[in-house]
Amino acid sequence: MSNEYDKKQWQDQILVKGAEAEKLKVKLDKARKRSARKAKTKLSRLHKDLSDLGEISDFEDEFGESVLDRLDKFGSAFYNSEKGNLSDALSFAQNRVLSAMTKKVKNLKNPKSATNETISSGNGFRKKYSSFSSSKTKAGSKKQYKPNVRDLYEDIPVEESKPSETYIPEYSPTRNKPFLRIVSNTD
Repeated sequence: MSNEYDKKQWQDQILVKGAEAEKLKVKLDKARKRSARKAKTKLSRLHKDLSDLGEISDFEDEFGESVLDRLDKFGSAFYNSEKGNLSDALSFAQNRVLSAMTKKVKNLKNPKSATNETISSGNGFRKKYSSFSSSKTKAGSKKQYKPNVRDLYEDIPVEESKPSETYIPEYSPTRNKPFLRIVSNTD
């Protein structure tokens, strides 16, 4: 009797786990499809904008066409789980290229908004100059930096008395004749 009960309980647990796994699978599938739609629209818009501006490179053109083709066929542009999250449509590297294309379109459409000149490097666009700039205010009007810390010596009273001379007693041992003592070993 107990054996049948355990078997029934085990089967119920397996069914519950299977249902939970199926729900998770459906949820991840919906997320991947949503991510693929989002990536397709963004990539096609960027590809079209760069083509219209006449600033598309061969790499960007080939990248856009191949990724759009893979998104249409498979719903994802990569397969290896080490390259990115499986619920995403694009890998980490593909997202980086997409980000670089977005920055390029943004700078081409609105060149005045880019305050610092950007240069292209191997891993996207970066600023030519540092974002840290000196303040345009007068040197005298700028406040001196003061750290927000407690001074350890502020609550110690200052004694302004002259140092007293230290008393050093003189040691003068009495001189006696040396003596020897005999110790017996009787325990």
